[in-house]
Amino acid sequence: MSELEKRIQQIAQVLGQLDDTQVPRNIRSSAKDAIDKWLMNKNKDMDIRLGMTASTLDDIFNDPNLPSHYGPLCLQIQTALESLLNEVR
Repeated sequence: MSELEKRIQQIAQVLGQLDDTQVPRNIRSSAKDAIDKWLMNKNKDMDIRLGMTASTLDDIFNDPNLPSHYGPLCLQIQTALESLLNEVR
């Protein structure tokens, strides 16, 4: 496994923390989709995978129903995604 794939796996694990009963179902579903449909989908180009995951995460962060203590987690993931996206370009 490449270093990039290891970092993506770590991001997916952290994003998986949104799969918590304190988080509304629609947000959990969006986070799962971001992981399954985009971040871990090796059939897509890397920049698309990272960009679409970041876009979904932005929607999650801006959802008024997101518990406040998950906001910093979303920002950390967003920062990591942007860093990886800059490396890939």
